[in-house]
Amino acid sequence: MSTARQPRQEPVQLTRAPAELAELRTRRRQARRVQRLARVDVGLGVFGALVLLIASPGLAITGLIALLALAACMISALVQRRIHRRAAIASRSTPRAGASTRRRA
Repeated sequence: MSTARQPRQEPVQLTRAPAELAELRTRRRQARRVQRLARVDVGLGVFGALVLLIASPGLAITGLIALLALAACMISALVQRRIHRRAAIASRSTPRAGASTRRRA
């Protein structure tokens, strides 16, 4: 054991900065909203398919229309996913406030 004085260490920050927490809450809220919209999209597609199956006499035509409705819902969900991915990638690639714009060699 050394009798020399140890240098003071900086205290470790155990909590996140308020700005980081606000950003995290915003991202989580947006993710919940997207999931909720996807569920509504699928639910409407299934509901529409069931209504068509019950209400119409021609089962083959009804099945075709139901498949088209479900395909439209799936395409809508995929388009929304792509839009949100591109937005997330774009937000990650923009420089943050206070960050150095110079690259290290």
